Amino acid sequence: MTVRVKTSEQPSATLIAIDWGSSNRRAYMVDCQGTVLEMRQDNHGILNIENDAFAATLYPFIAGWRNEENDRLPVLMSGMIGSRQGWIEAPYVSSPASPAGLAASVMAVPDTENVWIVPGVCLDPEGERRDVIRGEEVQVIGALDQTGRTSAVLCLPGTHSKWVHAGDGYLLDFATAMTGEVFKVMCEYSILGTLMRHGADHDADAFVYGLDAAAEPGGLLNHMFRLRADGLFGVTSEDQQASYLSGLLIGHEIRDLDKSFSEDSGEVLIVGSNSLVETYSEALGHMDIPFQTINGHDAAVRGLNAVWASRRETD
Repeated sequence: MTVRVKTSEQPSATLIAIDWGSSNRRAYMVDCQGTVLEMRQDNHGILNIENDAFAATLYPFIAGWRNEENDRLPVLMSGMIGSRQGWIEAPYVSSPASPAGLAASVMAVPDTENVWIVPGVCLDPEGERRDVIRGEEVQVIGALDQTGRTSAVLCLPGTHSKWVHAGDGYLLDFATAMTGEVFKVMCEYSILGTLMRHGADHDADAFVYGLDAAAEPGGLLNHMFRLRADGLFGVTSEDQQASYLSGLLIGHEIRDLDKSFSEDSGEVLIVGSNSLVETYSEALGHMDIPFQTINGHDAAVRGLNAVWASRRETD
C-alpha cells in the first residue's frame, strides 16, 4: 500500500526510513524537516522473506523513490531486519544509549548503495540483568521528540512488551515482559483455551476482573489456574475467558514493571498500534496511572529521522 502526502509545493526527500519487522514493514520518504512525503507498507517482514532475498525485495519496495536525481538517497532501517535472523546483524549498543550513540553505530549493508541499519540496544552483558530491544529504541527516541521530553517512562506493548526508562535523552534502563506471547500460547495450546470461545469480542468487565485479580495474593501461576476454576463454575463465561486472561497478564506486567521504573517523570508514554494502545490505556486508566498515547508508526519514523540527523551532524 502507498500513501502520499499532498502539499502545494513538494519538498525534496532527504531520507528513506524503513521500520522492518518480523511480519510487516513500512517505508517512509522523509524531507529534512522530518515530514513524511510518502508511505508504503506490505507484509514482507523478515519471516516472510525466502532464501534471505532481502535486497531483491527492498528495491521494488522503494522503486521510484530513488531515481537519477537522488540515486544516493540514504535508506535507514530499524527493527528485526538488523537481527541475527535478518539481512545483517547490527550489534547491540549498550545502554545508556542516545540518538548520537546509535547514529555512530549504524551498520552499512554490504553490496548496497547507501543502505544502513540502526543497531538495537542491550543492557550491560556483564551486569545483573540481561535484556535487549531492537526497533523499539527508535520509537522511544521518536516519542520523546514528539512530546518534547527528555525523560519519561515508556510502555511499548506487543508480543514482547517493553518498559523503558529514559533520562536526559538517553535510554537508561528497560525490561521485557513476554505478555503477548504467553497470552497466545495459553489460549491456543494450554488447558485454559478449552474453556474459551476463540474470537469472542473484548469484554471490559472480564478484563477489569483480571486486572484486579492480578493484585491479589497467590502470584501469576496460581492466578492463571483460578481462571480455569472460575470458568468451570460459571463465574466467567467462555466469551469472557480470553479478556479475563488478558487483564490478568497485563495487570501483572504493569504492577511489576511500572513499579520498577516509576519516578517523578510525568505520565507513562504508551507507544504502539491502535488496538494495543487502547487495551493498555484501559488498564492504566483503571489502575489510576496517568498516561499519554503515542502512535508507534509515527514514533518510529520520527526516531529514524532523529538518528539520521545526528549522523549528518557528525559527518
